Amino acid sequence: MTRRWTTLALALVLLTVGSAWAKTSWVSVKNVAGGDELCLRSGGNDIYYHALSAGDEARCRVSGPRRLKIVSRYLFTTDDAERVPYTLSIRVDGQEVLRKAFTGKPFENVSLCADPGNVGSLRRAYVDLPAGHHQVSVSAETTGGGRVALRIFRQVKRKRDRWMALSPESYSSMRHLEFASGTQSSYYHFDATTPLRFEVHGPTTLRVRTRLDFDHTMNGSQTYAVEVLIDGISWRTFHFDTTKLSSARWLESPDTLPGTRNELRIDVDRGTHTVEIHCVRPEACGVAAMIHIPESDLER
Repeated sequence: MTRRWTTLALALVLLTVGSAWAKTSWVSVKNVAGGDELCLRSGGNDIYYHALSAGDEARCRVSGPRRLKIVSRYLFTTDDAERVPYTLSIRVDGQEVLRKAFTGKPFENVSLCADPGNVGSLRRAYVDLPAGHHQVSVSAETTGGGRVALRIFRQVKRKRDRWMALSPESYSSMRHLEFASGTQSSYYHFDATTPLRFEVHGPTTLRVRTRLDFDHTMNGSQTYAVEVLIDGISWRTFHFDTTKLSSARWLESPDTLPGTRNELRIDVDRGTHTVEIHCVRPEACGVAAMIHIPESDLER
């Protein structure tokens, strides 16, 4: 084994004791060839995998130094047992660098988009690539009659991003929150009839901080719910508990007190999308929100 691959083998062993990567994110490798493209549905989203039968191989070309993550699921047949062992073989430039065994067992929250059949829970394998351009291939061996579905991700280092305020295009009113110290913050108010609405270009993650309206007679903890729609389709509903914040006031609405702050995050897929945030509970609720987006995504 050459010095290059000795170093790589050592890196693979070190994966079991942790990693010193800086702040990173995972990006799907798009130029994967081999196997059949297969749609799986998870959490209401359609996700495309490469399904490998015996003798199939998924291939891609990736530049290093970089870590790869291979996620896989076993696709059960009607004749399979409840648990089916399978093995992934990962080769870099024609040489096997990792061979890892898994056991697939049915996972209720994921299904095939078009056909019946059980889908296994998610399994992960990692490989560190040295510098240079590399041909990566993945094959699967199973003890059952089913196939193995997989996706390949590359890790991308990112410097810690600044969060920038994002202004919605539609809202009920603008409000300014003043604390006892004199510090002020700007919020956008929405209610049961007028949602927040704005357009954003993904992929990105939005951070939304919300405060429920309290009147002076309300005491104790209150619950509220906001629903996020992306392109008119319900994405997720968030439920929060909050209490009255007595150390601050709305300058434009002194009869209304702010609630303590709750935060939600919205993951936006690639492309341009319209995001709406609705207040759905209580029936006559009012909520003020502050929206932030990573500066690098805003400048894209």
